[in-house]
Amino acid sequence: MRIASDTLFRTSTASMQAQTAQLVKVQQQISSGRQFQHAHEAPAAAASVTEWEAALARIEAQGDAASRAAHRLGLTENALDDGRLIMERVQELLISAGNGSFNDQDRELVAREVESLAEQWRTLANVKDGSGQALFAGTAPGEAFDVADQYLGTTDTRRIEVADGQKIRDGIPGDRIFGDVQGQSSFAWLDAAVTAVREVDPEIRRAALDDAQSGLTALALNTELARTEVGVQRAALDRAATWRDAAGAELTQSLSRLRDTDLIEASTTLTQRSTQLSAAQSAYLQVSSLSLFERLR
Repeated sequence: MRIASDTLFRTSTASMQAQTAQLVKVQQQISSGRQFQHAHEAPAAAASVTEWEAALARIEAQGDAASRAAHRLGLTENALDDGRLIMERVQELLISAGNGSFNDQDRELVAREVESLAEQWRTLANVKDGSGQALFAGTAPGEAFDVADQYLGTTDTRRIEVADGQKIRDGIPGDRIFGDVQGQSSFAWLDAAVTAVREVDPEIRRAALDDAQSGLTALALNTELARTEVGVQRAALDRAATWRDAAGAELTQSLSRLRDTDLIEASTTLTQRSTQLSAAQSAYLQVSSLSLFERLR
């Protein structure tokens, strides 16, 4: 009888300890919001969680990079819009300067406005983003053009990863917009336009104005092509954002199912474990009393 009661006592004790451990585990799941606290508790699930968390972090980093690229491309597009307006106005002025009714004073007023627009064009060539980086310098730091209108930047731009397997360019190299066109730079063409307007000989002036118009037309085309390319990159950003949203949502749901505690289910389990522990404790007390009685006999 003594041996049987000792066995029953040990069994009751083990049951109560097991029920306590299960109850503590459920309490930890509820308080932490996680189904497991350590990788060794669920090695396969923990490995998947680590992989998916890394994937979510990568998508978040891609989103941050995409936001910076979108801001930079937006500034670039605005600058190119300004450049298009400058080119259009200069071309209009050159047409008016060819008007036979204009006198020297009229043409001087036109020349001064073209000079002003040329300075705006030069300022545009070195416009910067919010971080102080020149928009049209490619990947180079500092100014895109020096005071002598020489290009200081690179012929390429940064390629930014905005989704898995997808990179976009964050701008347009300045040499493609402001650089050589038909044998001379955009700045030289604008200077030539000023000189053409001020030319006193009507025949020479007419030829010079036609030549300047030809160069400015090519410049306007380059600007428009650059605007189109920026639009293509911005459209790619939109597609990448759609992919990131879908991939991120799917990963988040999968991660939650595998890692996060179902609070409703856990609360039910907690109630069950509490009931089972109470029963185990009652059994333990009964067995303890019996064991004590046996020892006292």
